[in-house]
Amino acid sequence: MNNKIAFLLFVLTFGLNSCDNLTQKEFFDKIVYDEYHSNYEGLVTEKYIDKQNHAIPIIIIRNQIFGDNKKDFVFQSSELFDFIKVGDTITKKRESLLINIKRKNLDTLIKLDFDNIKGKEKYYSENKFITEIK
Repeated sequence: MNNKIAFLLFVLTFGLNSCDNLTQKEFFDKIVYDEYHSNYEGLVTEKYIDKQNHAIPIIIIRNQIFGDNKKDFVFQSSELFDFIKVGDTITKKRESLLINIKRKNLDTLIKLDFDNIKGKEKYYSENKFITEIK
């Protein structure tokens, strides 16, 4: 009987320790870090709201060499998703939070805003990747 209890305690302890216990600030910083270090470039061929996956806004970006890249904009403002159109060319370079959007009669840089992250107001000014613009 003691072995069963010891085993259950071990499983419970291991399970709790393996959970990702990020604070809200750590979560915000991780999302910004991941986006800062990502890069993508290509033609927007499709955009939609993935209703079967928590209504995540999705943009498909076709790169001539690497093919299609499914990019979610779940942490960005809905205005950015609405602004991007099928047929736009999007470029986001590594070590930057700026995306370049080009279409006929438009060539603009937009800084990613992370508006859909809880606590953004508290952590935005403290994040080193956001405060430096490249």
